[in-house]
Amino acid sequence: MRFLFAASLLAILALTETAGQDLAGSHEKIRQLIDDRRHTEAIDELHRLAAADHRIFTGGNYDYLLARIAQKDGRLGQAMSAYAGVAARESSFRPYAHERMAALARSTGNLMFERIYLDEILLFAPQSVPAAGAAHRLPRSSFDRGNYREAIRLLSGAPVVTEPLGTTDKTGSREDKKVLAEGLLRDGQVPRAREMFAALLDTDPNQAQPDDVSLAAAKALDLMDGSSDTEAATLTESEHWRRASIYQFSREFARARLHFAALVDRYPESQKAPDALFQIGRGHAQIGEFGEALKSFERILELHPQSLVAKETLLNTGSAYARLGRTREAISRYQAFIDRYPTDEKLDRAFLNSVDIYRDQDSDTEALAWCEKTRSAFEGKLPAALATFASARIHISREDWPNALAALDRLLLKPNLGGAPVPGGTSRPEVDFLRAFALEQQRRYGEAIDEYLAIRDGREEYYGWRASERLMALGDDPSAGSLVADKAARLAAALGSADTQDSRAAAQALLRITKDPVVRERALSKLRTQNDALSSPQPSSKTATKPDPVTDQFLALGLYEEAARSIRLRAGALTYETAIVQTRGNRADLALAFIEPIWRRVPADYPIEMIAPTHAELLYPTPFADELLAVAPEYRVDPRLVLAIMRQESRFQPDAKSYASARGLMQFIPETSRLVAGELGREAPLDDDLYHPTTAIRFGSHYLASLFRAFPGQPEAVTASYNGGDDNMLRWLRRSRSTVPDRYVPEIAYAQTKDYVYRIMANYRMYQHLYDENLRPRS
Repeated sequence: MRFLFAASLLAILALTETAGQDLAGSHEKIRQLIDDRRHTEAIDELHRLAAADHRIFTGGNYDYLLARIAQKDGRLGQAMSAYAGVAARESSFRPYAHERMAALARSTGNLMFERIYLDEILLFAPQSVPAAGAAHRLPRSSFDRGNYREAIRLLSGAPVVTEPLGTTDKTGSREDKKVLAEGLLRDGQVPRAREMFAALLDTDPNQAQPDDVSLAAAKALDLMDGSSDTEAATLTESEHWRRASIYQFSREFARARLHFAALVDRYPESQKAPDALFQIGRGHAQIGEFGEALKSFERILELHPQSLVAKETLLNTGSAYARLGRTREAISRYQAFIDRYPTDEKLDRAFLNSVDIYRDQDSDTEALAWCEKTRSAFEGKLPAALATFASARIHISREDWPNALAALDRLLLKPNLGGAPVPGGTSRPEVDFLRAFALEQQRRYGEAIDEYLAIRDGREEYYGWRASERLMALGDDPSAGSLVADKAARLAAALGSADTQDSRAAAQALLRITKDPVVRERALSKLRTQNDALSSPQPSSKTATKPDPVTDQFLALGLYEEAARSIRLRAGALTYETAIVQTRGNRADLALAFIEPIWRRVPADYPIEMIAPTHAELLYPTPFADELLAVAPEYRVDPRLVLAIMRQESRFQPDAKSYASARGLMQFIPETSRLVAGELGREAPLDDDLYHPTTAIRFGSHYLASLFRAFPGQPEAVTASYNGGDDNMLRWLRRSRSTVPDRYVPEIAYAQTKDYVYRIMANYRMYQHLYDENLRPRS
């Protein structure tokens, strides 16, 4: 990217009609201070530049840069003054200054000034990049000021600008229509508002996963229909079901219950009645209210025993009793399921859940007996493999290594281990790792070393990484160190093999088994000479966009957010150069979309030491670094772990929403966000608040800190809790009888949560490898 910066610096020099070495040196010093996040020193250097030559300072738009750095440093008054200076002159940055001033005015509650600055953008720079945002925000500003007539006029009386440069959409987005409908409702135009809200529900593009607009429409319609916090208004059966389903998906369980209960009470003969009862119970169970859940589940079994949902209810009843510690009732429900539905596709859950119930009661003998029952009932089928894996985990928890190894050996003969999609499933890498671990515990170090090395390692290979960690630990163990050294010596000798495949395998293994820098460099040199490194796309002399002096200036000043927006609007497909600008401009989601298809062609065991820095920045970016470093250390949370979670949860897309109604960079569900807000002494955030990066990062850091208090020094347990709940993680930890991740991670019963831990920890490993704790790239 340096070619871009150099070209852009030349643009500044040309604008100022100065090509002096002093300016170039001062410019580079300012850029370096900003890159190092030494904001105070950068501001001081900018003031020195202004005092030395004010024409250069303004001609190069350094006053705008000063405003941005002051804003980042929390000096809002100084920032506002500097933005005003930019806006007062005929600068190409003028609309951007007005945009920043509008945002600052809004943040302080001064909506009148916000309106003035937005009007300035649309009046004097209607074709500029900030114009789209101004047109989007203007009616919302009017709405927030209580000027609903003005908001209605802006949204319905003229085309809605959705992109700059003249592109319009005369229909407006769903979000625009929601604001318009809310404005109509606030203005007393109830019939029109009702019509619009109903249309928004009807036109949701994904009825199975309703969006936030549908949620707002359901709430507004409830308000107009007279629903209260304790009773739903009288509606048709289908409308009760629709609104309840929207609330249930959005995890607004209390609101959902009102409509589900109304359907059951007012339409008791409806075919939906048992399903509504089931959803009531399911909602209670999802927030840990298992006693309340049982009331609905038992009511289904009593009133609707022949309904289609009765089978699922019986399983859920067993689970609810188990979570309440009522072992006998839980086992009886699972036994009833086995007796009533002997051919059902979920029969194995009744068997395997019984194993877990006895494990939670520390009744290993009964748990092993149920493992044997399951193997017998499902011989030759997947559940038999899951039962064998359960027995292996029981033996590991008891440190019965010979029997654990025997069970794991039996698993190697199974054609299907379930894998990530199956609850309680396992995979060949996990089985191989646990076998090596069991051998290590029996002090069979030579065999363990070979087994660990046989598990491939790479940037996304959780168990390959854990195997490499165990190998390094064995090298430091007095009992095994000599065996590791002998293995490393044999591998070093194999580097000279004429067989390319053998020498490459030796080089990769050496990187996992030795810390000797000389030997490691020999191994890396061997891989490089074999052209094993992924060829990086080289920066070209041109970008894929038309020349644009304003964008060039933004790049020269390191103002990537502004440059990234401009490039997005003018460029076609991303190039390497524009992908870098997007990731530095807090649109790392676009950078990932660019680089990941390239890496799908790379072998899974590609050594992480060989990843080119040009690719590493795109694969493992550090967006919102200033926000992270301002917040995460305050909670004693490693910002690299926060990034690892963001990368998996949202792919760095601030407005991401999942199928489970999780929102934002950190994918908070509503009940967790309300919990965190209470702990922070704040009002519960609105749905939109969770899409703001600053809020997401603060909430995420606070929540991770609370999980680390429950699981000190255990990032695997923390990440499992983040996804599957701390109460579940406590159960899995207790089953393992250990705080060693290599023993408790296999106990994670939820398939999604176990896979989540694999991915987060692989991300975290890479962020630790690439960056220090201040998110500076390692050399």
